[in-house]
Amino acid sequence: MYKKGFSLLELIIAIAVLAIGLVGVLQIFPIGLRASQRAGMLTKASFLAQNKIEDVKLSGFDAITELPPKIPMSGKDGDFEWAVKIGEVSLEGIESSGDMREVAVTITWPERNTTRYKDFITYVTK
Repeated sequence: MYKKGFSLLELIIAIAVLAIGLVGVLQIFPIGLRASQRAGMLTKASFLAQNKIEDVKLSGFDAITELPPKIPMSGKDGDFEWAVKIGEVSLEGIESSGDMREVAVTITWPERNTTRYKDFITYVTK
């Protein structure tokens, strides 16, 4: 009668195959972690930009058309820096284009060895 089981050689080959598979899987985790961190930072940047755009809208059209504008135009919030630019909009065929302004919010933040940024644009009318 034969004893059923694995030989030492079969066991070593199975462990080697398992180790090679685990090394491949473990190399994927840092890539996923970086992608998750990048997505989190972009989400935070989007929320900050939305807050700044809402601040501009709440201050009213007159506050952003006066020179200098009566709202903060740049600042820092944690790792993020933000800047607001207000520009005139010229629309062809419309006589009263002075009633609309383009509001661009740029958010910058450090990421690894570089600086990333994202621009958000909206329009404000009287």
